[in-house]
Formats: sequence, structure tokens, C-alpha cells
Amino acid sequence: MTEKIGETGALCPECLKTIKAEKIVEDDDVYIVKTCPDHGTWKVKIWSGAEQYKYLYEFAAVPKTPEKYAIPQMKVCPEDCGLCDKHLQHSCLNVVEVTNRCNLNCPICFATANGCGYDFHPDIETIKGMFQTVVDYVKSPRCVQISGGEPTIRDDLPEIVKLAKEMGIEHIEVNTNAVRIANDMEYLKALKEAGVDDFYFQFDGTDDEIYMQTRGKPMFEIKERAIKNCSEVGIGITLVVTVSPEINLNHVGEIIKFAASKVPTVKGVHFQPIAHFGRYPQEPTDENRVLLPQLASEIEKQTKGMLKADNFIPTSCSNVHCDLKSLSIVLPDGSLFPLTTMALGPPTKTDNVADKTRTEVSQLWKYIEDTMDGEDASRDTDDNSWKTFVSRAKTHYLTVSAMAFQDVWTGETERWERCCIHVVTLDGKLIPFCLFNTTAKDGTTMYRRKTFCR
Repeated sequence: MTEKIGETGALCPECLKTIKAEKIVEDDDVYIVKTCPDHGTWKVKIWSGAEQYKYLYEFAAVPKTPEKYAIPQMKVCPEDCGLCDKHLQHSCLNVVEVTNRCNLNCPICFATANGCGYDFHPDIETIKGMFQTVVDYVKSPRCVQISGGEPTIRDDLPEIVKLAKEMGIEHIEVNTNAVRIANDMEYLKALKEAGVDDFYFQFDGTDDEIYMQTRGKPMFEIKERAIKNCSEVGIGITLVVTVSPEINLNHVGEIIKFAASKVPTVKGVHFQPIAHFGRYPQEPTDENRVLLPQLASEIEKQTKGMLKADNFIPTSCSNVHCDLKSLSIVLPDGSLFPLTTMALGPPTKTDNVADKTRTEVSQLWKYIEDTMDGEDASRDTDDNSWKTFVSRAKTHYLTVSAMAFQDVWTGETERWERCCIHVVTLDGKLIPFCLFNTTAKDGTTMYRRKTFCR
């Protein structure tokens, strides 16, 4: 039996033409079905568990639309993005790419770094203009992720970070593969002094067999050394895991265990099921994907119930089917005490979720200065007192989250319109991250090349 549960817009994987789509339920799975008049029909599974999919709509925040639009009158979504007047959520995180060069050549890369056919390595004045777009379009607190390529190949990255802070960007996160910060302590100290708040730290597992498949070389020792260096200088880390069913889905519990052992330097684990844009191993089938309910179920299984699927809730800032998050206290024995649960139901007031999310992102890492002093012995004891628990909760916490980025097969207007993570372009626009990186089957980009290849 097939049940139609919605209509939305989509893209043709062959030509990137905007087409209509339906969302249907079959055998308790949710699918998006779309037809291009020139290239045929696609049916792709996007969720497992139809009742949960429907229920999550109750967590949706009241739209908090942008205060300014680069595209005052949208013609066709998603072809007129920037943000347009139909966009339903303002920015929580802005991605500023400072290079498409990289010191690795990973088999999996959303940006096709070192292989996209053009060189993007802007000068300081160009980057200043991108920061100005954030200042002009995003109200405080402003959170920027400096990305690439690999940003740390730039010797002037500390200068770039300092510039951003001077322009009024409160929180700076650097997206990195950790190679340079593992090997160059003086450079890491310069980034800290310039104002880097944390690292968005690529980390696919604790086994080099995984890295051979995802990054093309053994990397675990480099990751461990970089974490140690960050601990010494006092910069927090989120471990960012590209999850593939064939490579490391069976390793997610071990990654969480490792992260908990590295608290307080490691503040979170962020799982990103592989999205098929940029460079990836093969054209995807449903079996090549990891859906958010499947990921949550695997985490529960592999942590032996220490972190349950029920502990994950949507942020309510982006579309409720885009992400899940949990927050736990790490106890002295390394176990997790979850503080989030679906059992509490949807929030009663969600009209300011986007503002809260931005504030939380900018403030969460402020604890890092206190966590590096090593002077509070009480938080490492286990005397079962409430005072000790609260003391530990201020520093020894771990977020475990996930975001299912959309590619050309899974993308839909309903989710693009609620995106709160935007890439800053050279022409002064903010493009939803998934759209910016979307590529057709032949590698043709939706936005990346036309906005960065100038």
C-alpha cells in the first residue's frame, strides 16, 4: 500500500532542472519520487519509520526569516538562491571557503578539492568582502566556519582569523583534516592567539583501514597527535565523521567511546552520512546511504544502550528531518549520562530556536578556558553528590549529533527553504550548504563553480 504524504520541489540528477516531486510511504519507509520529462523517474528512500517522520513536524520552529534578502523576488527555487524572499530561516552558521587546495586527495570529498578543474585561493581583500557579507546579512552573534579545501595550507590563516574577529564575527571555527596542526605547534599557537574558537575536525574512526578508504592513507596517529596539541593550547574540537555503510557505520560506537575519553578537549562528535556530491566512490543506491534513524539505531546498539535512539532530538532550527542531536555528561568512568530525550516531546515555544542555536554555538565553547586548568579535582571523583555532578557537567559534556546533507537524488525544496547553514559566495550571497555543493551525475555543479570560478 502506498500513501502520499506531501509534495515538494526537487532536481533532476541528470540535468539539474527543477522538477516536481512527491513524498510517499511504502512498507513504513518514506521515499521521494520525482520525474524529469527528459530523463525519467527516480525513487529514493529518505527515512525509515513513517510515523516518526510525521511526528517530527511537531518540533518545527516558527520560521525566523532573514532580515535582508539578496534575491528580493525569487523566480524558481532552488535556481534563484542567495538568500531569496521565500527562504524560511536565517543563518546560524556561515561557511567561508578560503581555498580549494588541499594537502590530501581524499577518495571522498564534498568539494572535489584538487580536482574540480579550477583554482580558488582568494587574497585577503576578497576574503574580507566575504566576511562583510556575513556582517551585512547576519545579526549577532555571528558564527563562521572557515573551510576549503584545507584552510591550514594558508600561512596567512591567523591573519584571516584576526580580520574576521576585528570585523565583528564572534565565533570562528576552522574546518580541518588536522595534518598541519598535528605537525606545526607554532602555527597552532598562532591560530589560538588570532582568535580561533574551535576546530571542526575530520575524523572517520580509530582504525587506519577506515582512513585508507576515506582519505587514501593512514591518518589515526596524526589525529591523536593533533588532539593532544589542541589540548595543550586550549582549543576545543568537534570530531566530524563521514559515515558510509560499507566503511565505518559499524564503528560509530567506538568513535563515541574515543571522543568521551578525550573530553574536555573533544566537545562533540558530529556524524555526517555520506552525501553523494563532489567526489564519491559510486552512484548511490538506497543501500549506499545511511539514514538518520538507522544511524541513531546503530549508536544505541553499539553503545549497548548507553546512548539510545530516543536521546536524539531535532535541533528545530533547520528542517526537522535534517539533523539530530544529543547532549550527555561524561562521567568519571567514561560512561555517558544523556540529558536529551524525545520523551519530553516537542518544545512548547519554538519561535526563537534559530536565535538560541546561534547563541549556543557561540557560547558553548567558552567553557574551554576553564576546562584546561586541571585544578578542580572534584569533577574527576564519583561521590554520587549533586554538587559534583553539576561541577562536572560544566566542562565534561559531549554532544553527539548528526546531519543528513542532501544531494541531487535526495534534495527537496521543503528542506532547502529551512536551511540555516549557508556558504558565502564572492558575489555577496548566502547559499544553503547542500545546494552550493550539489552536483549532477556527471559532476556539473549547481552553484560552486559559477560562484567561485571567476
